[in-house]
Amino acid sequence: MEYIFRIIKPSDAPLLKEFLYLAIYVPEGEQPPAKEITERPELSRYLENWGQPGDLGFIVELKKESKPIGAAWFRQFNKENPGYGFVAENIPELSIAVLPGYRGQGLGRDLLTRIINQARLEGYPGLSLSVSKQNPAVSLYERLDFKHVRDTGDTQVMLRDL
Repeated sequence: MEYIFRIIKPSDAPLLKEFLYLAIYVPEGEQPPAKEITERPELSRYLENWGQPGDLGFIVELKKESKPIGAAWFRQFNKENPGYGFVAENIPELSIAVLPGYRGQGLGRDLLTRIINQARLEGYPGLSLSVSKQNPAVSLYERLDFKHVRDTGDTQVMLRDL
């Protein structure tokens, strides 16, 4: 299969909402939350008014069908309104999701590599994220040099210095 990567546009906001939902880790055997969970302020802030200064991300699509199958994006937060993976105001927080049928094919790694390189070009000192300790993606983040910086219950905050 051939893939193309493209920059996320403000018009992609509804699509990003789907990927935000997919980014929520659901342990095997547990019921996923209702899709409306993305309307909660603590999650909707990851997408609200997408296209603000500092918002950046990529979508990966199947080339022939132009079907979006994954996305990675980041946004900056502040101390007054931190995200789950907040580390500092000058370090954007990363979100990523790949459709279940396309996981394990290197697309997550490719999305992360792209966004890490772009963040470096933009002059950011690092990227942070929050991830469930049980999420298999933890090993991917570790392979890409994300380091554990803080525990928050059953999740951990990780930081990738740039």
